[in-house]
Amino acid sequence: MPKPARQSPLDSGLCALRLALALAGIVASNPMLSAHDLFAAYVQHRVAIVVGARHVDVTVQLTFFEDAAEHEREHMDVNGDGRVSRAEIEATLERTAPALATAVQLRVAGKAVELIPLFEPALDLLGNDRLGRNHLQLTLKYFAPTPADLAAGAELVVEDRLWTDTRALGVVQTEGKDGCRLEPLPPKDPAFPPTRDGEGREFKARVLAPPPTKAAPPASLSNH
Repeated sequence: MPKPARQSPLDSGLCALRLALALAGIVASNPMLSAHDLFAAYVQHRVAIVVGARHVDVTVQLTFFEDAAEHEREHMDVNGDGRVSRAEIEATLERTAPALATAVQLRVAGKAVELIPLFEPALDLLGNDRLGRNHLQLTLKYFAPTPADLAAGAELVVEDRLWTDTRALGVVQTEGKDGCRLEPLPPKDPAFPPTRDGEGREFKARVLAPPPTKAAPPASLSNH
């Protein structure tokens, strides 16, 4: 997809279709389990990978469904008034900031690339500050310089060590800029169980075409 470089609607639709089919299979295998009940037990991990000539941007957005959201809201409500205040959100983010800053790692063509937090983590109560089973979202944004030797066929792997003790639904989205083209590599099964010993979950993309190498500027006359 040379233009636009953005992930096509077809790719996005296929990712959503794979997720829907996997969930439908789980529900079909257990007649006593509804789709609503299944979603309630998961945290959705949406990983977006954007590659341009200068930067690789990685966004990880976690959506906490009923069970996990209820648990997190209870922990944030320090004063026990049944609501989560802005001050309580800020205190939670400050307390967890060191762990969040290192919980997401990137490898490009098998080599570790340091991710730098782009913004402070953002926690969104989605319009409802009360305790209970109301969804909430945590968004983390990172960036890294694009490796100079990035080549077609290279895989970008985002390792996510967030909420490893909770079942997860994984979604990968990609976007290429400056002539770069990417494709997502969705996991075979988008439903992840809790990991062992805090291992990360991997989200992958493949480079179809790297950003064109910029031509060197012409030498000035003073150099001759």
